[in-house]
Amino acid sequence: AGTMMDRNLGATSATPGDVGALGLLYQWGRKDPFLGFSSISSSIKAESTITWPSAVSSNSTNGTIEYATAYPTTFIKYNSSNNDWYYTGSSTTDNTRWTTSTTTKSIYDPCPSGWRVPDGGDNGIWSKALGSSSDFTQSSLYDYTNEGMNFSGKFGSDQTIWYPASGCRDDLDGGLSNVGGNGYYWSASPSSNSACNLYFGSFGYVYPSISSYRAFGRSVRCLQE
Repeated sequence: AGTMMDRNLGATSATPGDVGALGLLYQWGRKDPFLGFSSISSSIKAESTITWPSAVSSNSTNGTIEYATAYPTTFIKYNSSNNDWYYTGSSTTDNTRWTTSTTTKSIYDPCPSGWRVPDGGDNGIWSKALGSSSDFTQSSLYDYTNEGMNFSGKFGSDQTIWYPASGCRDDLDGGLSNVGGNGYYWSASPSSNSACNLYFGSFGYVYPSISSYRAFGRSVRCLQE
């Protein structure tokens, strides 16, 4: 299906149970990251040498590409018109902030040169690897000690293909939640005014192609171009 990084974008480790494997969190369509957690199981935010500003509302002033690039450390909350941080004043949104492999990589794609945010949906990287976009439950996949899933045999043949349950930043207020319980991994593929992502939980359920509002801050696992 393709070659993925062995770790989350921003992670310093790919070792199960290592907090350094959690990586950073991204709002869909934004290049700049947000801090995640300093624990694999508790909602304790990572430390930083800078002061991060409070989240702002999405409106015609704050919910723009210009604002997002000028204020890269400011989390932009969702607006109820299109459930996105990107504001249009209607239910429509922009699908070109991140792009799928059918087009040139977007300048807002956070992955390094030679890599990109992967395709999602029925033809996405995780659905292709599994041979289906259908959700499934396999409780034995979840590692309660190291808080994540080893997808060896599902996403490839390597002995360890580690996806930590790295939690997210909430679209309502930018607050941190669900570390050690859920893993959320963005794709570049739109789904109506949402976007497709890989989602799994500690009870062993896996959704390779579920959609989610784009204002959430979630993990990224880059695909080699």
